Amino acid sequence: MSVVAITSTINSSPSWMNNNGDSCHSLRENSASFSRRSSNISLLRKVCCGAKSTDDDYHATIKSLNSRGRFPRKSLGQHYMLNSDINDQLAAAAKVKEGDFVLEIGPGTGSLTNVLLNLGASVLAIDKDPHMVDLVRERFAGSDKFKVLHEDFVKSHIRSHMLSFLETRNLSHPDFALAKVVSNLPFNISTDVVKLLLPMGDIFSHVVLLLQDEAALRLVEPALRTSEYRPINILVNFYSEPEYNFRVPRENFFPRPKVDAAVVTFKLKHPRDYPDVSSTKSFFSLVNSAFNGKRKMLRKSLQHLSSSPEIEKALGVAGLPVTSRPEELTLGDFVKLHNDLKMSSSSLERTRAEVGLLVVYLNKAEARDKICRAIQYGSKFVSDGQPGTAQNVDKSTSLARKVFRLFKFVNDLHALISPVPKGTPLPLALLGKSKNALLSTFLFLDQIVWLNRTGIYKNKERAELLGRISLFCWMGSSACTSLVELGELGRLSASIKKLEKEIGNKDKHQNEQYRAKLQRSNERSLALIKAGMDFVVAFGLLQLAPKKVTPRVTGAFGFASSLISCYQVLLFMTTLFLTFI
Repeated sequence: MSVVAITSTINSSPSWMNNNGDSCHSLRENSASFSRRSSNISLLRKVCCGAKSTDDDYHATIKSLNSRGRFPRKSLGQHYMLNSDINDQLAAAAKVKEGDFVLEIGPGTGSLTNVLLNLGASVLAIDKDPHMVDLVRERFAGSDKFKVLHEDFVKSHIRSHMLSFLETRNLSHPDFALAKVVSNLPFNISTDVVKLLLPMGDIFSHVVLLLQDEAALRLVEPALRTSEYRPINILVNFYSEPEYNFRVPRENFFPRPKVDAAVVTFKLKHPRDYPDVSSTKSFFSLVNSAFNGKRKMLRKSLQHLSSSPEIEKALGVAGLPVTSRPEELTLGDFVKLHNDLKMSSSSLERTRAEVGLLVVYLNKAEARDKICRAIQYGSKFVSDGQPGTAQNVDKSTSLARKVFRLFKFVNDLHALISPVPKGTPLPLALLGKSKNALLSTFLFLDQIVWLNRTGIYKNKERAELLGRISLFCWMGSSACTSLVELGELGRLSASIKKLEKEIGNKDKHQNEQYRAKLQRSNERSLALIKAGMDFVVAFGLLQLAPKKVTPRVTGAFGFASSLISCYQVLLFMTTLFLTFI
């Protein structure tokens, strides 16, 4: 069925795909306008004008697709190259030679891969389509210079992959040059790929991509004071020296896209050659902020970073009018502006950020509750349950904390009725739901205790009974939390061990995925310790073993647990705050 469908598509394709004189005439007309830069680049003469067919002409491409029963998928942006000449020119633009290491994104049927391997390069290919992965793996099974990964490139940990391959390569080729990227990209991911690859000048020397023609022109030749001038242009020139090589008419692809393509070379700068800025993160934050209000003057659009007088002064130092707009600034202008603003406000900005973080932290009710909790149990530790000032502080703080927890039971009630994450084992899911149910009940009943202490609810005996039930619920929820954290730590440990085998111990601390898993493991270990301490505190408040778990012991465990809670909230708020400043 798939063979018939693809054959039908070929028969309905433009006339250049049929072997007759009219098709050659039509193709020559298309060839006349082939390139803006290179008038001597040949088109498909080999394919349609009687020259010798190559291994990867359109017949071979269609045959490869039919062998897998595959149709090009629009959702993946698949347009297969039918002209081997273009693949040769892609490799030539990157100056691929014997011994090079090349990354290819989206190898498709392997036509470009074949050219790269024939030139003596080692190739690492990445493709999201499992069928194409199987096709090229089978096609180049006999080559020890080829490896293919089934991954979505924009979500893959490409730096860790490359470092792993390059370290292995270093052992046998100590004098190797940096790797290269040569790829016929799906048009729908071109911008994401450019943003990911260009900052890797310590790994790649050249990135040669076949992009949509209009996108290529916007990246390489944007003019100041035009709508095409965007933050991506600053990024491209910050990290590389771009060059538009030549245009590739749409007739060279199957299926034929609606637009022409073009080959662009990005000669990557090594990190030591980047423009001199104190922080690339703050530099691009400034650039993005400036373009968010593209038609606004910079003294207005950057007000959240510095005051208008400071911005005007920095513009003057950079030799720019105080009425400047972002579309009027070159890369060098942005560098000067950034550095002048950082120099004039670095210490003030740091102080402002630190104070701002403290304000955000203190304004969060959860943080105030945890601080009061530390005071409460610290006082209990000091008083050891004996009357006096410390005990008065303990009781008054305990009562004040209940105000912070009004309606907080709704949070755990929502978690109780929400679906569990996919892949969670049934025992852990049940324990998690039990924890939510018990904690929600504890917080709800605790509000009745507060109403009794304020005199609103008069039934003292029932309030005391509900208070004990609430503490048992808290103790149960702490036990469930401990079991959940133990189970999740076990799953994380197995996942980390598996990842260590894949990447090797030498590279594990450079692997982003490994570091993220290790951080989650540390966070869960801390949560496990806190849950265990909370269990002891609830046990002590219930006076189930008053001789062993005295008020002083209860206070000590409660104080330590409160400090952990304060740290957890601070860690969360710091991450959130740094994301937005």
